[in-house]
Amino acid sequence: MPGNRRLTPAQILLIVVVSILVLLFVVLLAGRLGGEDERSAADASTTPAEAPAASGTATPAPREEGATPAPESEYFASPTGNIVCVLTVDSTECVISNFTYEATDAAECGDEGAGGHLRVEPAGASMPCEPLVVAGDVSPLAYGETISAHGYTCESAESGVTCRHDESGYGFTVARAAYSLF
Repeated sequence: MPGNRRLTPAQILLIVVVSILVLLFVVLLAGRLGGEDERSAADASTTPAEAPAASGTATPAPREEGATPAPESEYFASPTGNIVCVLTVDSTECVISNFTYEATDAAECGDEGAGGHLRVEPAGASMPCEPLVVAGDVSPLAYGETISAHGYTCESAESGVTCRHDESGYGFTVARAAYSLF
C-alpha cells in the first residue's frame, strides 16, 4: 500500500529507549513516594544497628535483640563520597567504597570485598567481616572539619578520615591507599 510506511530500525530503537526511560521514571517515582511512608515507620522502630541516614539507611553490624533506639546517630561522608560513617551510642563505623590497600586485618574474612568496613568501640578498633551497608545521601564533612557524638570524634582530611573513641583513644584512619587501626 502506498500510504503504509514501515518504521526504520533507528525509529524503533528510539521508541524502545524512550519507553524504557518513561517506565524507569515511573518506577523510581512510585518507589520514592512509597518509600517515604516506609521510612517514617522505620524511623520510629530502628535500633542502633539500623539507624537512618540523612535520606537513606546505614546498617552497622547486628547488635543485641531488643536494644533501645540510639538517640540521634550522626552520619557524614567524605567530600568525595568514597567514605561514609555513622556515629552511634555503641560504636563509630565507616565504609569505604573504593580502596587500593591490602586489608590484612580482614584476612580471615575470606570475602573478596572484605576490608572496606572499619569500626571503633570503647574496647578497640577492628575491621569487621560483615558488611556495613549505607544507602542514600549523606551530608559531606568538609576537609579539616570534625564531628563529635556519643563519645566519638571523627575528622575529615584530604589524607582520609580518622575516627576515635574519645575516652579510650582507640580508633582508625582510612583512605583509598591505606588504613590503620590504633
